[in-house]
Amino acid sequence: MALGIIHCGTFLLFAAFVLLLIATLSAPIIHTVSFLDVTGSGARSTFGTFGYCANLNVSWSVCVAEAFRSHPQANGGGCTPAQFGYDISQAATTVFNRTWQNNSLTALSKALILHPIACGLSFLALLVSICSNRFGYVFASFLALLAFLASLAAMIVDFVMFGIIRREVNNNVTGRTASYSNATWMVLAATVVLFFSVFFVLFSCCTSRRNRRDVDNRRGTAGAYETGGYVGNGPQMGYAQPKKTWWSRRKY
Repeated sequence: MALGIIHCGTFLLFAAFVLLLIATLSAPIIHTVSFLDVTGSGARSTFGTFGYCANLNVSWSVCVAEAFRSHPQANGGGCTPAQFGYDISQAATTVFNRTWQNNSLTALSKALILHPIACGLSFLALLVSICSNRFGYVFASFLALLAFLASLAAMIVDFVMFGIIRREVNNNVTGRTASYSNATWMVLAATVVLFFSVFFVLFSCCTSRRNRRDVDNRRGTAGAYETGGYVGNGPQMGYAQPKKTWWSRRKY
């Protein structure tokens, strides 16, 4: 039972790490993974953690090398270089072919760095959980809690930032439709998984300790029968009384 709880907590951390890793490697690194998709006129634009891809043909395949191309021109297909934060007004000119200045969103885009931070914390929690025993799970649970908080903050940034862009496109851009994409739901799922992993990993400390105590008790009982009923070595020795069943008890 204890082993099952331990494996469950470790599996949850692994699942959260994989989800956050894929979300982190979204556009422009992997075109088919993004937080927001803007489609229309046979083209598709995607927004990711480290940049965006504009006016791509819908049938474009995944190509990691495209992430390091120069900035795409208006009405031209291409991806921005992978970078820390990106200019929303330039993205609006490129993707929507209109002028839209929003300095708050440009500053908020720098908070997307929370995705790789949450991914790294979940990976550290996973490593500690795999290599730990007993009280090491407490530290792994603490790291999982930090990963959960970072993932929660990243999820809030995703819904706020891309929600504003989505509303702007759907309300003011003709012929374009914006919708949340797969990376948004990956971060949401990873946040929920990390929340439960905190408790599963913490509970692993208790179950591991109880399992070790049961093993020690079984070893002590076996040693008592081998030594004629006495447990321990040295001057202080105690007699191990076998537990009596209800039918073998004497009645007075």
